[in-house]
Amino acid sequence: MLLKRRETIVFNPSDREHRAAVRAFLKRMAWADSPLRFSYNSAFGSVAEQVQTRLLQWYLEQEEAKLNKGKKISGVSA
Repeated sequence: MLLKRRETIVFNPSDREHRAAVRAFLKRMAWADSPLRFSYNSAFGSVAEQVQTRLLQWYLEQEEAKLNKGKKISGVSA
């Protein structure tokens, strides 16, 4: 039996398809049927930890950018 090896890709939290794959993983707690396979960075304990950390960081950056934009519009300096 030959196993087909899927190509790994670097997780990009700004990519909607990547976020959807993580959302599906969090619901099922399994990567088995994920169409995407993310590469592993040994600085993290697992791929799951890696993508969750990067995704949280991305959401926090998005939120901070919104807050800073609101401060600039209202004339309040950061």
